[in-house]
Order: sequence, then structure tokens, then C-alpha cells
Amino acid sequence: MSRQTAIATLMLLCLFILSACGNENVVSKADEASIKTDKTSPIQTTIIGGRTGGAWSIFTEGIAESIRRNNVGSMITVEPGGIVENPPTVGVNKIPYGLSYAMTAYAAYIGEEPYERAYEDIRAVSVVIPANYYQFVVPADVPFDSFEEIVENQVALRLAVDQKGSAGEIITRNIFESYGVSYDDITTWGGSVDYLGGSKAFEMMSDHRIDATGDAVSVPSSDIIEASTILDLKIIALSQETVQVVSEKLGMEPNTIEAGSYTFLDEDLNTLSTQAILMVHKDVPEEEVYQVTKSIYDNLEYLGNVHEEFKKLIAEKMTDVGNVPLHPGAETFFREQGLIE
Repeated sequence: MSRQTAIATLMLLCLFILSACGNENVVSKADEASIKTDKTSPIQTTIIGGRTGGAWSIFTEGIAESIRRNNVGSMITVEPGGIVENPPTVGVNKIPYGLSYAMTAYAAYIGEEPYERAYEDIRAVSVVIPANYYQFVVPADVPFDSFEEIVENQVALRLAVDQKGSAGEIITRNIFESYGVSYDDITTWGGSVDYLGGSKAFEMMSDHRIDATGDAVSVPSSDIIEASTILDLKIIALSQETVQVVSEKLGMEPNTIEAGSYTFLDEDLNTLSTQAILMVHKDVPEEEVYQVTKSIYDNLEYLGNVHEEFKKLIAEKMTDVGNVPLHPGAETFFREQGLIE
């Protein structure tokens, strides 16, 4: 073999070896990218939910467990909170995640009642519970069947509303205001307004000290079911006009409580509803929020076994978060699934 031939053969051999190494490197990087896509990292974070022992604490723990299931080794802490208190807590990044109504989250985001400032760093992750229904509950024997009758007859109504500035209290007040009636007017008629909620309101109703109570809660509500075992109850429907006025003002949605939702409910009732959403601070990394959103999406069947209300959560409803902007991590996931454009 000539010297020139030997050199040419050696060069070809070197080129072949380099090419093989290059291809091996490309495959290695592709495999690495695939691994990064498929593999999830443990998440360590905190979610603020509802009062200990309440339905919202169950909702929050269900979401937390969904994250743990999808992200092995994750440490998700659940802390008690409240519907009104949670948005500011997330808004200042004291706790990165929290549950609230869509209407209260948006009120905090823009700085409207009951908030004195805007918390513009709140972002939405996903709907958790698609609808919490406003329910105005009264004893079955009260001498009225509508808000119109209460107003026209200036009924001396002994009214219980939730704590001042709560979602239920704001909704109740706005319903009466849609008729041009204030709490002061109710007092002038000989009635009263007490800031009570839940079981305490029904306890006073059973003692004949309260005539009505209104709040936005799940259907069926455990408090209402329990009260109905010792009281004959009815729920007052809202007029279409009232539904339209209040829903537009508060960022709620028209909805219907279906007949049979309670043993005493024989017909569908018009009302308002607001969804419960998972919020997050805008500075939480996009990759983490993506995985949290995916965890909820992947565990819808599991969540349906955690609480009856979760059974109403389907993929198509996860994006219906109201007017709070989606976090980019959630937005990316929903877009990949074709749930938003």
C-alpha cells in the first residue's frame, strides 16, 4: 500500500469514528430531553384552604394528595384559612397556593370589596369545585315565597348573614340592594341583621330567633341537610332580573339548583353560583405550576372519591377560573391539552 493510500484510509477511518461519536451524542441528548420531559421533580410547598374539619379542608387535602401522587417525594403542607383571607395571603406570597371563590379572588386582584387594596400578583391555576350555589334558606312556614314579597310587604325579617365582608354576606347584601333595600331598611321594618353563618344560624333558626340565612355553599350543603332533620325548610329562588344584575356586578354566574338536591326541594330554583379555584402567586416557577395543574388533571377520578363535589369537576371546566389571569404554567398545560387556544 502506498503512503498516500494509507493516509487517505486513515483519514476516512477518523471521519467515521467522529461521525459515530457525534450521532451517539445526539441520541444521548434526545434521550436526556425525553427523560426531563417524563420525569417530575419533588415539589415542596404549602396550600392554604378552609377551616379545620370543614369541606374546604377536604378539598385542599385532595389537591395536595393529587400533587403528591404525581410527584414522588413531594412535601405538600395544608394550612387552615378562609375564603376571604386566602387571596391576600397568596397575593403577598406569604403562602404560595390557596383556595378561594373566583369572585373573591378577583375582588382581591382588582382591590374591590371586601379588600382595601389590589393584590395584582394573584394568578389562577385551576377550578377546584365548579359551582358553589347561593342558597337563601328559610323555615317552610314563613309568610313569603320570594324576595319580592319580602320587599313589598316590608317583612320584619330576622336575617342571618355570614361574617361581614364574606362572600355570602356580600351576595346577600347585593341581592337586597338590587331591590333598593339596605340592611338599615330591614331594621327599620322591625327586623334584624346578624353576622352569623353555618350551623350557628340554623341553631338560632330552630330556636325561632332567625327567619332566614343566605350563603354560597355546595349543593347539597351538609349544614342545610343537618338542619332539615329538625326543621321544615325551603329555599327562596331568585328572579331572572336579580340574577342578571348581581351576577354582572359580582362576577358570578346564573345557575340552577336542581329539584331533588334536598329532600324538601321539589322544583328547580334559579340562583347564582361561583366556582372555587386554586390560586398561586405569580412568582412561583412555571415548571412547578405546570406540574401542579397536570396533577389535578391526571387525578380527576381520584378526586371524585375524595368528595362528592369533585365529581362535578371535569377537564373542560378546569379552565373556567373567572377573571383572574391564569399562571403561565397552567396556561401552557391547558394549551397542550387543547383546553384553551
